[in-house]
Amino acid sequence: MNNFPFIDIFILAMIAIFIINRLRNVLGKKTGNETDIVEKFNQKTSKFTESNPDKEVLENNNALKSSYDNNVYHKDETTNKILKDIMKLNSAFNVDDFIDGAKKAFEFILTNFALNESKPLKPLLSKSIFDDFSEQIKGRLKNGNSLVITILSIDDPDILSAKLDKKGNCEISLEFKSQQVQTTKNKKGDVIEGDDNLILSISEIWTFSKNIKSKDPNWILEKIEENN
Repeated sequence: MNNFPFIDIFILAMIAIFIINRLRNVLGKKTGNETDIVEKFNQKTSKFTESNPDKEVLENNNALKSSYDNNVYHKDETTNKILKDIMKLNSAFNVDDFIDGAKKAFEFILTNFALNESKPLKPLLSKSIFDDFSEQIKGRLKNGNSLVITILSIDDPDILSAKLDKKGNCEISLEFKSQQVQTTKNKKGDVIEGDDNLILSISEIWTFSKNIKSKDPNWILEKIEENN
């Protein structure tokens, strides 16, 4: 019976020795080489290089610039250079997309003008053109008249000229050739101006403006001129 406490102490001592050995295996022990290991690690990490986002952006911009310089967007050298300058200021600008958008705007503006819908046109028109359109619409409504415009065809517009100032304000003029039937009718539906059977070949110059640095995607119709 008196030997039992001695056995307990012996067992606890063995457990303690086992735990200490396990800790030494897990945590390790100093060898005198710790400084060398840290230096080697630092040397390895110092060789790592991160990519340079600014450098990548510059390379991409240079590639775009080279592409612009090599392409021809207009037969007139001055207009061609201005179109390239516009693209350099705003890489989202594309000549083909602009022409396609202008063609859609042409049809949208004429259609809504004939329907007496001035509100949808306000974001697309300069103040002078919007005021002129609004007055014509008010006059028709006052007299009970209606304008009917049937667009039979629209040729792809040609860019005639372009302007760009130092602040990024630009203007692009396009020639639109279309075939339309235009008539004005009274309350009774009688034609009082124009001819339902007459197809008009219309050639006009539409000038659109925009600050090419602006995030607003809309181009503004500044003026409409007859192309004689």
